[in-house]
Amino acid sequence: MTVLQSIFLGLLQGFTEFLPVSSSGHLMLAEKLFDVEAGLFFDVMLHLGTLAAVIIALRQSLWQTIRHPLASRKLLYLVAASVPTFVIALIVKIFVSEEMMFYVLPAGFALTIILIVLSDRLSKPRFRLEEASWASVVVTGVTQGIAVFPGLSRSGSTISVMKLFGMNGSDAAEFSFLLSVPVILASAAVEGYEALNTAIVTPWYCIVTGIAAAFLSGLVSVYMVMRAVKTKSWIWFAVYLLVPFTVSLIIL
Repeated sequence: MTVLQSIFLGLLQGFTEFLPVSSSGHLMLAEKLFDVEAGLFFDVMLHLGTLAAVIIALRQSLWQTIRHPLASRKLLYLVAASVPTFVIALIVKIFVSEEMMFYVLPAGFALTIILIVLSDRLSKPRFRLEEASWASVVVTGVTQGIAVFPGLSRSGSTISVMKLFGMNGSDAAEFSFLLSVPVILASAAVEGYEALNTAIVTPWYCIVTGIAAAFLSGLVSVYMVMRAVKTKSWIWFAVYLLVPFTVSLIIL
């Protein structure tokens, strides 16, 4: 792996981790189109870079939740949503092959487009996160679990579902990003365990540049989404997704 390749993969991971466009889908397309593939250890490091980005971006909300865990429902909501996510993700990992994952890629992109369009056109903000129903939180967790399939954006689908339930865009985006913390940690732990059985062949300087690129692009993408849900630019992510959707159909 070269430094330029590590920067490219870091930027791709960071931007697509939080933008509603599917990081797993874009990484699959990149591997097919550019014949670039990172090892498991490098993947873990990129995940840690994006984790640092979301922690920095949401440091105030996270700090308040940690300091006063019983002062609001936020922590309980995170637990309630994470449980179905982990159950579904485990089932998919055990029973769905990597080859099958690639074949559902176009369907994942298409579903993300549909959810973004529906949430943009049909959602009517009625309440804040603290007023969310338990049903909406659990459904969001289930949606996040299904988003382990490539092409279906984790952030795009969870934000869209919460908006359709009536949560305002800013709170929906914040909750989606908070939900990414346990997901990224779990993903890094699983991949890290698997990486123990593989040889680390990526040069250290490529790892460092990849982490830096993932952190910086992840930080930018978090703020981009927070801004997009407050403006009329949310729908443009659906327009953009027509490109990777079309490409995935061509190379399938």
